[in-house]
Amino acid sequence: MLLLLGLCLGLPLFSESQEEARSWDDTSDQVVLRVPRQLRLLQRLKTKPLMAEFSVKSTIISRYAFTTVSCRMLNRASEDQEAEFQMQIPESAFITNFTMLIGDNVYRSEITQKDKKSSENVKEKRNRTSDDNEENGSDVFKASSVIPSKDKAAFFLSYEELLQRRLGKYEHSISVRPQQLVGRLTVEVNILERSGITSLEVLPLHNSRKKSSGKAEGDVGPPLSTLINQNETFAKVIFKPTVVQQAKIAQNGILGDFIIRYDVEREQNIGDIQVLNGYFVHYFAPKNLPPLPKNVVFVLDISASMVGAKLQQTREALVTILNDLRPQDRFNIIGFSNRIKMWKDHLLPVTPDNIRNGKIYMYHLSPTGGTDINGGLQTAIKLLNNYVAQNDIEDRSVSLIIFLTDGKPTSGETNTLKILSNTKEATGGQICIFTVGIGDDVDFKLLERLSLENCGLMRRVHEEEKAGAQLIGFYDEIRTPLLSDIRIDYPPDVVEHATKTLFPNYFNGSEIVIAGKMVDKKFDQLHVEVTASNSKKFVILKRDIPVESRKMGNDVSVTPGSDGNGGKDLNHIERLWSYLTVKELLSSWRQSNSEQEKEQLRQKVQDLALNYHFLTPFTSMKLKKPGLLTNQLEDTHGMSAATGPATVVQSLREAGKQPEPALRKPYDPRIKISKTSVDGDPHFVVDFPLSKLTVCFNIDGEPGDILRLVSDHLDSGVTVNGELIGAPAPPNGHKKQRTYFRTITVLINRPERSYLEITPNRVILDGGDRLVLPCNQSVVVGSRGLEVSVSANANVTVTIQGNIAFVILIHLYKNPAPFQRNHLGFYIANSKGLSDNCHGLLGQFLNRDAKLVGAPEEYGKNLSNQPVPRAEGLPEAILKVKGRRVPVVWKQRKIYNGQEQVDCWFDRNNAAKLIDGVYKDYLASHPFDTESALGLSTSRKPEPDSPHEESV
Repeated sequence: MLLLLGLCLGLPLFSESQEEARSWDDTSDQVVLRVPRQLRLLQRLKTKPLMAEFSVKSTIISRYAFTTVSCRMLNRASEDQEAEFQMQIPESAFITNFTMLIGDNVYRSEITQKDKKSSENVKEKRNRTSDDNEENGSDVFKASSVIPSKDKAAFFLSYEELLQRRLGKYEHSISVRPQQLVGRLTVEVNILERSGITSLEVLPLHNSRKKSSGKAEGDVGPPLSTLINQNETFAKVIFKPTVVQQAKIAQNGILGDFIIRYDVEREQNIGDIQVLNGYFVHYFAPKNLPPLPKNVVFVLDISASMVGAKLQQTREALVTILNDLRPQDRFNIIGFSNRIKMWKDHLLPVTPDNIRNGKIYMYHLSPTGGTDINGGLQTAIKLLNNYVAQNDIEDRSVSLIIFLTDGKPTSGETNTLKILSNTKEATGGQICIFTVGIGDDVDFKLLERLSLENCGLMRRVHEEEKAGAQLIGFYDEIRTPLLSDIRIDYPPDVVEHATKTLFPNYFNGSEIVIAGKMVDKKFDQLHVEVTASNSKKFVILKRDIPVESRKMGNDVSVTPGSDGNGGKDLNHIERLWSYLTVKELLSSWRQSNSEQEKEQLRQKVQDLALNYHFLTPFTSMKLKKPGLLTNQLEDTHGMSAATGPATVVQSLREAGKQPEPALRKPYDPRIKISKTSVDGDPHFVVDFPLSKLTVCFNIDGEPGDILRLVSDHLDSGVTVNGELIGAPAPPNGHKKQRTYFRTITVLINRPERSYLEITPNRVILDGGDRLVLPCNQSVVVGSRGLEVSVSANANVTVTIQGNIAFVILIHLYKNPAPFQRNHLGFYIANSKGLSDNCHGLLGQFLNRDAKLVGAPEEYGKNLSNQPVPRAEGLPEAILKVKGRRVPVVWKQRKIYNGQEQVDCWFDRNNAAKLIDGVYKDYLASHPFDTESALGLSTSRKPEPDSPHEESV
């Protein structure tokens, strides 16, 4: 035993040189000193690259989710090492972009058409990336690269999906499996639902096969460190576990799935219809309808491979399902191997005796023989067809087959195409087949096509998972049919290119989604007509939906790519339409047996996928050759400005849209800019040049508040919002806390949509391309009337159409006091392009004037010209602005990085009478919110002598 222990301890050390080994014989002191050093050296050499950050951010707009994953790694070793990035994405999602930053090189992805010969192979390697379909309900995207010694790497992945409603809830699942403990791990989900959020829950971390070695603490409630912030239409969920909290869940860094479930307020009648920029989406999910009777046949695989736990769990699940059948239902049970065992030769009504006898029959089924899938299906279809033919045609019941197997066809008819054609011919489109595949030996393509071609669904269950629980959950989705033979019609002269409008059944808790393109944006209303069958009645619903009232927050749309129509803006509804259309075309391609038809469908899928940058079976993702990260921009298609490992390049621009070269000298921070600004704690300053007056005020907000500073979205198309961060107040101060602006967001709607997010560390520009520019390097980018100039660690200048300019000062502290935070100041340098209707905390004063009354004559102008300084707070005066009388006092305030002092008339009452409305009127629900985004429009009538009407 001692010899074995010695060998085990000595083995790692033996790999070193013989000279090192001989030194062990010198002295015992040398042994004591050298062993730890060698062990540490070996451990360091074998350490894989360190993951410094893993973050996932999802934005869900009306059930359509945009998700971006970023991962940053550091190679601490003295030699090059290979790093692997992998991410499980939902099976229904489309990847839209992937970017790698290795050292000083950026590798951008490009979605290209796939060679026709390889179109059916989705698992091929693509430039060291892959998206293998390995897990239940998810794909695994992998990418690997060699990181030079002592260097960094970053990986960025984007994907999109439409959330499906099941059991009355939408579920959004994010894989949190970084494969190691991470210093900064963040998951952020933002949900925007115009119709209103009725319920929201965060589930415990979920782990399944090969996904985790540990479990989250506790079985109920959200994971530790989860923060939920919610109002009527918006919710933000943040999961930010520390390293210690991660280790308690799983020390290998495989935490599991972070799952959010929610539902929305919905109309009882025609459903929820949203129209935006020529596209519409229709969500139809009626409730409170009497359930339809169902005729269900359970077809159970009892071949030899089902022996043991699989068959036992399936029996237990079917016992639960049989207990759930309603009195008006009919049912039967079939077991199949190489022989077909039918319980009864007809469907039986649901009675206590029949349910009991059915359970007994199931428990007498013993596994043996092969697998005759065709025979089992044909027998079940014949039972259902006979029942329907022998009963009153007025009885509008729903016929279902629940088919469960763990293998491939080995007996009877084994040709899959023949099985499919036999089944489709026998059902005649009147029977829906729901298939469940257990284990890894199943022909999932066969089960998927059986369900697709016969109005059903397919589910996968791994052997290690509990088949019984999976089967019960699957049945719960289809246990309550409410409508059948559903048809949804829109006027053909108004709507074109609509997705599927005919549906065989609607089950309670699910949802029917239709999207389409409108012929003309000028239509005032959209006529919708729904016809369906419910029990023995026909249901007809009609309604005219006003189009103009259905405008929603296009400004919060994440637009990962440009369309092919020369710069037309995309929105979340258009991307939802393209997503649904591609999904339906792929489904038709899988079902088709005609080579000519398959080629036409393949071409349509490919064209749409290339246009909207979707990775599909008919498109490939290729990494372009690296470009060096410099302060100059590559003025070529497909290459964007990138500087440093923080850069995110998230989208591709179409070939015809090249950025305009606009390289100028970065903005000089000493250049004189307007006094109209908000900076510091925050302190607002408004300049009225006509009357030569300067007015200042403070507003004490709360950390996390997002203030609307400039709002001119409907006219000039510009909106500016600022998000506050908190800090403790200085000692002996009168305030309880300080607040600063940590993020300024600028939204530009014309001539093309662009989004700017500015922090003290970086600038994110999301327009045709998505660029992330660090604030510690000077650079200028420009395209189509928008120029962004970064002066290193000083300021960011945003110029729009040459007649609107904002300067954002960057305040950084080398050794900050506890009450100091790195923050931003916002200055309006040029407002000529903003309209008279401009609003916001600063915008409402830009085209207005003010008058001072009740002050000595020498104070009627700027006080900076006074020969003798006056004490602050004196004199008092009345300021007339927009018809309101505001008490003010004289004050001096520092602006422009604290290097210049201005005299101003100060409103001491938190701008209570100075601004329109109240402070809460200027709170945005999220950084990319505009007045029109959530339909917020409250008015405040002006005073009688007000020359203008203002709206907040």
